[in-house]
Amino acid sequence: MRRMSRLDYAYAVGRVRALENYLVAKPSFMEAAGEKNLSSALKIIFDSGQFHQEKIEIEDSEKLDEFLEKEESVLLDLVLSILREKGIEKIVLGVDQPDRALKLSQELKIPFITKYLRHKIDLGNLKIFCRAKYLELSLDKLERLLLKGGFLDVKVLLESFDLSYGEIGEKLLASAYHSAWILATDELVENETFIALEREFENFLMIYLRKAKYIVFGPEPVFAYALAKKRELQLFRLLGVGKLNQIPAEMLKQRMSETYV
Repeated sequence: MRRMSRLDYAYAVGRVRALENYLVAKPSFMEAAGEKNLSSALKIIFDSGQFHQEKIEIEDSEKLDEFLEKEESVLLDLVLSILREKGIEKIVLGVDQPDRALKLSQELKIPFITKYLRHKIDLGNLKIFCRAKYLELSLDKLERLLLKGGFLDVKVLLESFDLSYGEIGEKLLASAYHSAWILATDELVENETFIALEREFENFLMIYLRKAKYIVFGPEPVFAYALAKKRELQLFRLLGVGKLNQIPAEMLKQRMSETYV
């Protein structure tokens, strides 16, 4: 079979470039988080974006889950319909298991996607590391949980387990994760919360994906759009669950990460 050229993705890129205009931006989620009830919050999101189920009424968690499942199914159908490379489809589907997806990405030789997955492995390991340290798990337990394949050598994390968060930050000074680590662990130490860690690590990945906007032809813009839309639906769930459970607006806003647009 002929190896696909970057021009073979011209149609797919054209489709997602048009769809990018309908992604919901972070300010809309922040505004929605400040609303008093779920109905008014979701109106802002529906008015800001584009969904297959237009302005559906969502009164409870069951309806919320049903809505999101349908939207994720529509996204998957879109990716399957415009991508002509089955391997990339599998990566999009398996992105939450980055160590497995990485092997396929390396076979396809798409550096942008490979780097994304390696970053995702690193950030996943750093989250596991923080939680294991906070919960005072054993070093053996931590070692079994860490994934291989990222940019960071897992030995560095294992050797740093007994250090303070600040000392670990010094070891990460030359890495891409230093700033995110400092913001996340400062909040963890001061308030004993992982909110900043989750948010800052998601921010890192989204900022990386934005680089695909400057790629003219190839699978990268489609890959980035698919993950951006998945993140949008995750933020939709966060907002919906928060409003249903009457989570304070400021707490919801703290959890809102960066978006693709």
